[in-house]
Amino acid sequence: MKTDDLIDALAAGLEPVRPARIHPLWVAGALTASVAGVLLLLGLRPDLGVALTGPAFWLKALYTMAMAGAALILLTRLGRPGVPTSLAAYGVLVVFCGSAVFAGMGLALLPRELWMQAWLGLTWTVCAQNILFMSVFAAPLIWLGARPLAPTRPMASGAALGLLTGAIAATAYGLHCPEATAPFVATWYTLGMALAAGIGAVVGRFALRW
Repeated sequence: MKTDDLIDALAAGLEPVRPARIHPLWVAGALTASVAGVLLLLGLRPDLGVALTGPAFWLKALYTMAMAGAALILLTRLGRPGVPTSLAAYGVLVVFCGSAVFAGMGLALLPRELWMQAWLGLTWTVCAQNILFMSVFAAPLIWLGARPLAPTRPMASGAALGLLTGAIAATAYGLHCPEATAPFVATWYTLGMALAAGIGAVVGRFALRW
């Protein structure tokens, strides 16, 4: 058989392979697990029904869900060797900067004597650690869902995995947390997600090596 004929035979019937990604069911399962953790260990905020009718609750959820989406895009691109990741990384930064802008606007609309109250709220000492704690429920499903990916930068990919789990956990934690001011969310929710990303980077350095 000639070389050209062999190449044609091998190439016959080939179909494009879909790019590797985390299936949405894994993400939905992680969110469900985090919500279950909130319900079992923390409980719902007593005024949740009222909070659902106002914009503050949904703006907080929008921030954490946007961060989860940005982290998922970044993780997916990191898991495809040779794919540029700069724009995806900028996406994470844009989401954070958006929250910082809203925080600044929130402070600008308040008298200076109320700034500390808006920034610290009543639960700043436990917010970040609770988000990190709730991320434990989401992490196994997200890490299992990431198995089809082929990351070549273990620490960066681990950080993206951690950020995704932290953002999912932060979304679920909003069902318990009564704080909704923009400065509080931009600081302490972001810190909780950042802690999850940091731990993910450390774990990824060892767990994601080929």
